Amino acid sequence: MQRFPLRRGRLALPFLILLSGARPYAEVGEGVVRVRMGLLGRADVPVELIDRVGTISWPWWSGVGARIARGLVAFVAASGDAIVLVELSEPVTVRAPLSWKARSIAIGAEDVEGMIEAIAQARRPPGGAG
Repeated sequence: MQRFPLRRGRLALPFLILLSGARPYAEVGEGVVRVRMGLLGRADVPVELIDRVGTISWPWWSGVGARIARGLVAFVAASGDAIVLVELSEPVTVRAPLSWKARSIAIGAEDVEGMIEAIAQARRPPGGAG
């Protein structure tokens, strides 16, 4: 299991730790992408439901925490030029902090490229080159 702490903003981090009880993070491994933000939200996404992985910008006015939009849940602790965007073949139910159906999940990991590579590796068939 590879762990990816969420990129943090100076002003938001104390608030997020207070609500989450720990530093928010994402993990990739064992056939799942997990995101944990304590009381703010959580997601468990089976890698077989992942269609595409890329990046999007997250402007400061979009806010921090577990943010919801139509078909999207974003787990972000700071704004930034690039955060991971995971697009799914079918909706999954996540907590943000209440149940929400999402076809896309945005994750504000510190190591965007590393997380994208970990997801790509997790999606490869066992023993496959592809």
